[in-house]
Amino acid sequence: MKIPFFKNTVTNYFSMFVRLVQGILVTRWLISHLGEAQYGLWVMLWSFFSYALLLDLGFGVAAQKVTATELYKKDIEQYNHTISSIFFSHVTMALLILPLTFVGMYYIRELFHLPADATPEYIYFCREALLLSGLAATVVFPLGVFPEILVGLQKLYLRNYIIIISKLIELAGVITIFALGWGLFKLLSFVMLVMGATQVAMLLSVWKSIPGFRIRFAFDKEVFKGIFRFSSAVYIISIGRMIWERGMFLLISIFCGLAPVGIFQLGSRVPFLIQQIALPYVENISPISALLHSRNRTMHLAQILMRAIRWVNFFAAGATVMVMIYAPRIILLLFNVESHEAAFICRLMVLFVYFLLVCRSIPEKFLTMAEEHKFLAKVQSFESILFILLSIAGLLIRPHELVVVGAMILTKLIGTLGFVLPHLIRRTGIRFRYFVLNSLFEPALLATATGMVCYWQYYLLRGQIHEFFLLTLAGISGILIYFPALYYMMFDHAEKIRAKKIMGKITAKFRRA
Repeated sequence: MKIPFFKNTVTNYFSMFVRLVQGILVTRWLISHLGEAQYGLWVMLWSFFSYALLLDLGFGVAAQKVTATELYKKDIEQYNHTISSIFFSHVTMALLILPLTFVGMYYIRELFHLPADATPEYIYFCREALLLSGLAATVVFPLGVFPEILVGLQKLYLRNYIIIISKLIELAGVITIFALGWGLFKLLSFVMLVMGATQVAMLLSVWKSIPGFRIRFAFDKEVFKGIFRFSSAVYIISIGRMIWERGMFLLISIFCGLAPVGIFQLGSRVPFLIQQIALPYVENISPISALLHSRNRTMHLAQILMRAIRWVNFFAAGATVMVMIYAPRIILLLFNVESHEAAFICRLMVLFVYFLLVCRSIPEKFLTMAEEHKFLAKVQSFESILFILLSIAGLLIRPHELVVVGAMILTKLIGTLGFVLPHLIRRTGIRFRYFVLNSLFEPALLATATGMVCYWQYYLLRGQIHEFFLLTLAGISGILIYFPALYYMMFDHAEKIRAKKIMGKITAKFRRA
């Protein structure tokens, strides 16, 4: 099977860029038109919507793995039975979302930490918004299997084209809604409608990509047992990840209120955007791991993992250094908000995200597809329980969002350095010293040198020029350092030859012009 790695990665980055610009613009407009409290409500609604993914039971990843191993080529009927069973399970679990939504509506005061003087009209509005979010999740949730199938097909580019179009439509709709003076409820309705249409487009793409593919509303018990052994462990991993990714918003809301949720969201937005910048490359690892593991090519896969970690570290380290230096200016430029607390959270979170990208994301994807899902489930369960206990204990002593951040960082450090990385090294036979020097140390050293240049610029020019020009200068300086280093440090001999040929073709065209 020819893997369109380059096409997948490029469209991943283009999709990421569109989502990045769209997210920044929408966030600015939301804060400007809705205010901090309603923006916090918006964040909480999306947090509850994301919690619906807990009902996936790990079957989405199972569908990706089954597709990546090319079962549809070997036995299309068996493949149809497997995917149909997964889809039927999703439909069944989606029916549980509505009762959970009604429970949330009943405890709306506690969940959103509404003030005692909140008017009945505002409480009713919050309940209506939560109900709409629950209804949308019920409809959209079963269709979530189809993007996973596209990933398993190594056709991430098809998924990306659909996402790009949907995000542009969503952006145009948000502009129109605010121009007409409409509020949060109509905005939420429109965004949910676009999300549903996006998932339907994914379904149609899968139908065209797999000849003979059919969805039957039937449940195959034997097939279900076969995939459940894998998906149950993946489900535990997903729950654990969801607990710390979205649980932090819930804990801050319950103990601190909606305004701190908005502050934390502002501070963590840029670090999570950096995570999104790396994920387009990292996302290729899962289907490749499943395919190569099914062919018993573990050593080849280990080499791919080492190189992938090195590439991610190369870019993530540079971005981390830049955010550490320019965090207040970046937040002011992007969101038109000046907050020392948000800047501190931003710096803390960017270090945490860098650690996750380099030491956790790629190893976790490999171990999941290499039949080490049970081990990861145990580690994730330990981390989740420890995170909840530390967060609640700390918040009872001092209700502050930094308590949740500290608990989250500590638990991931223990789980990754104590369990995941050592297991990866044993499982693949990677030489520890070579791994540290080649994949971890060298890219970080380059980023440190770049950071010294950028800090000197920041120290001399802050307050002298506009934030946009200050950040532009920093970006140009980073590019001038990183691009030559990209050629000499990251490219192997074959890649250098290819790069020279490409540059030769480009310069030849300019000469002819």
